This record gives sequence, structure tokens and C-alpha cells, in this order.
Amino acid sequence: MTKMTVSQRNTQITSIMADFFSQASKDNYKIDQTNAETLEPLFQTDAWGFREILLVIAIARLIDNKFQASKALYEYNPRSLYEGPIRSALLSTHIPHRKSGPLNIAKAAVAINKQWAAQRRPSNIALHLVMVVERIEKMSVDQLKKFTLDLHARFLQEASRIADLSVETEPEADPNYLFSLCEKLIKEVPDAGNTPQRITGLLLEEYHLGFDSGIKILGHEDRASVTSTTSKKPGDIMEQLADDTIATCYEITVKPFNKARLIESYDTVNQYNNEHGSEISEVIVICRKQDAHPEITPGTVNSFYLGKVEYQNMTYHFIDIFEWIISQLLRMTPISRLNFFEKLKQYINDPNTAEKVKVFFMQWHREHSVA
Repeated sequence: MTKMTVSQRNTQITSIMADFFSQASKDNYKIDQTNAETLEPLFQTDAWGFREILLVIAIARLIDNKFQASKALYEYNPRSLYEGPIRSALLSTHIPHRKSGPLNIAKAAVAINKQWAAQRRPSNIALHLVMVVERIEKMSVDQLKKFTLDLHARFLQEASRIADLSVETEPEADPNYLFSLCEKLIKEVPDAGNTPQRITGLLLEEYHLGFDSGIKILGHEDRASVTSTTSKKPGDIMEQLADDTIATCYEITVKPFNKARLIESYDTVNQYNNEHGSEISEVIVICRKQDAHPEITPGTVNSFYLGKVEYQNMTYHFIDIFEWIISQLLRMTPISRLNFFEKLKQYINDPNTAEKVKVFFMQWHREHSVA
């Protein structure tokens, strides 16, 4: 393996990718038909990590033609390659990608082979990736350069396709309009919990900014899947005081908040308290009525407040997510509601937001746009 410093390697990767993107963006550039057919399955799956790990592998092999991901994937430290220069290049070209896509796909993998593929889903895409990796390891330098150039071109095509789904709308402050939009987004395209988490976080953020409370909102920009005992945060969303104290801890869900979820949350908060010397003793769970814990002590019937559950030294308060949203909108200033809508629109139009969310919003806009 070629010896170079991390800085030298990153500079080389940045240069390689910039050159590939420059060539691939030319109007007359054509992707080789065989390469197009090989790449397409990796761009038809929602599991973006497969195409992202392929990009890492192809770049690493261009730098060191002795590198074989089929035998020793981590020999070239795919995480640092992707989260450093490669992700920076994807960001600068507005290409849809995940923060740690390759790591999620290749976590604990010794090699990209059939044994690895058998443990991944969708398995057919994982097996296809194995075939692609075996193929590029047999390529000449020139063949690999052409293949990697075509891969960059396919990423640019994806960026262009997703950009076409962006919606430009006039600012909107009407709480009824905003509530209806939020309700439908959550019901129709929850996107594994990402939609309600972002909506809730943005509403909290704009509420506090509007009244200059000095309270910061944390966690809402993370993907919903990152909350766990390894995430270094006690819940999905937190309100943080000026002295960095966590004032309120929220869990946002559109799945049943059952006993297993309760214990997982408790362990997360308890670990956070122990590590930070904090004293979080209450968690507010914002959820649908049907997702509240089955052993809940009811609050006022048919109200905003669904009730609570006591678990060891922690109290979990359950609030109906839709009633919370409209109440939050009504206590915000009109300017804060405008800013909320703009931020929500920016999130939906972001290249990394799920396509189904974009498509829904585009249709919503067509049906509700003001003439």
C-alpha cells in the first residue's frame, strides 16, 4: 500500500473526484452501457450505503491498486475516506448521501464477499455489490478510471433528478395551513420517524428564537435512527439552557412506545446522567394516541395530555403529537411560523431528504397553492 500522510491522501482524493465530476458534467458525456447496467441496481435501492461504499472502494483502489475490498475492506480505512474528502465532494455537488452510509453498510465487515452479503438487506443488492467489487478488482487501471468516472456521472444524474423534485413556495404563516401540512406529512410520509422529529424540532427551535429565550434545540437535525446509548444524547430532542443544562428531554415517535422502547430510553437517559452529572428525571414523549405506553396512567380524557408512566426514578409524560403541533403553532409569532415553514421547506428540498417526502410535498403544493 502506498505510504502517504492522511493530508496527502485527502488532497489526492479531492483532486481525483473534482476531475471526475468535471468530466462527467460535460453535456456530451456518455456512460458506458455495461457500466450503466452494472451501476443501476445500486441507485434503485433506498439503501444508499451500497453505492457509497462502492465509491469508497473504487477511489481507494485508484490510489492503491493492491487494495482488495473482497479480502480486507478496512485496510484502507473506509470510514475516514468517506467522512473526510469523499463526503465533502458529495456535499459540494449536492449529491444525495448519508452521513455514514458506508459504515452502516459495512459495519464489522472483514471483506465485501458472499458471507458479508448474506447478513445484509436487501440481500440481492448486497450480492450485486459483491459482484461489482470482484469485477473492478480485475480491471486494468484505465478500465477502473472509466468505471469510476461513470460512477461519478451516475451520482450527478441522481443529484439532477432529485433537484427536479424541489418545490419553491411563498412563505406561509397561517396555522391552519401549517398544521394540515404537518399532519399529512406525518401520516403519509413519516420516513422512519425522521419527518415528525424534524417538524417537532423546528417548531421548538422557532418558538424559542421568536421569543429570544436563549434556549437551544439539540438533536432534531439527526436522523431518527441515531438515538441510542451510543449516540451521546439522552433523547431525540433536547432543550438546552445557556449553561448547557438539559432543561427538557423529548422522545418523538410514530411507533408504539412499548416496554422495550421505555427501557431503552431509560438506559439512554441514565447513562447520560451518569456521564454528565445531569439530573434528567422526566421525558416528554410526543406521539400518536395509539402509540402511548399500554400501561399509561391516563390524563384528562380526550386531551392534549395523554397521561404518564413511572419507571424506576423516571417519569414519562405522553402528549398527542397532533394536538401538540397545533398548540405550538398557535403560541408562536407569525414571523416564527413563517420561519418554521421556510426551514421545513428547506429540509424537504434538501438532497438527503427521502424522495417520498419530496414527492408528497410537491403534490401537496399543487393542491394547496394559492392562485
